[in-house]
Amino acid sequence: MQGEGAGGEVAGPSLIKPMMITQQHPMVRALLRNRPKIMEQKKRMLHHQVHPYKPFSEVMSDGAWAGQRCFVIGGGPSLEGFNFERLRDKGKIIVANRAYEWAPFADILFFMDGSNNTFYGLVKNGKLGPVALQSWKDFKGHKVFLNIMGRQYSDVYSVRSRGSLGISDSLASGLYHGSNSGFGALNLALTLKANPIYLLGFDGKFKAGKSHFHSGYGRPIGERTFKSFVRGFERLNQLLKRTNFRVINLNPDSGIRCFPFMTIDEVLGNGQAG
Repeated sequence: MQGEGAGGEVAGPSLIKPMMITQQHPMVRALLRNRPKIMEQKKRMLHHQVHPYKPFSEVMSDGAWAGQRCFVIGGGPSLEGFNFERLRDKGKIIVANRAYEWAPFADILFFMDGSNNTFYGLVKNGKLGPVALQSWKDFKGHKVFLNIMGRQYSDVYSVRSRGSLGISDSLASGLYHGSNSGFGALNLALTLKANPIYLLGFDGKFKAGKSHFHSGYGRPIGERTFKSFVRGFERLNQLLKRTNFRVINLNPDSGIRCFPFMTIDEVLGNGQAG
């Protein structure tokens, strides 16, 4: 569009001088200077998403627990007051999140929340208290992190995310997570081919207004979130029916109703059940 000059004359396009950005422009020069570093960072992030930092598959083989009994311990309020010592030397044990403080003899500590404001950060920054931090340091089993973002933590092993729903069969390929640590821990047991697998603290609902048997979570899990967890386990169970795996819920009052039920007394009482 043409405009009028001071004397009413029409100013032509030749008076408009667009700014030319060349490789000599300071912004362009800065981008070119930093481009190798930016590309290397992107390449490293993609690499760790596919090949996580400190992959767990380097120290644990698929099927390493084949045919062995395994207890997977969640955080449900049904475990309040439970004597975890009953599980010592009774089978392989995977604990999810903060349950490691109550079962320090577990074989694997599994978690998914790895940011500064979630499980890992709260423990390492001492925000869950000195006992939680010391128990973390003293834990002798493997600490395993579902590393979706390619974070580099030197004190834990990583497993990549394979997606939400499915049965995992390879640590190198990754774990299905169902958007909750209990689901991911169960898939870890499946990948190690433990059988049978007993679930403790997989409640899928509140008990006396509590979502966990322990503290440490700023915002309580909502009812809608619990329902989504339950649906995920129901869909997983449909897949498990095509396999020889036995997954048994040891809380008969659980809101997760898709797995067969037993009690801990039935499993440990006579040494033959399961």
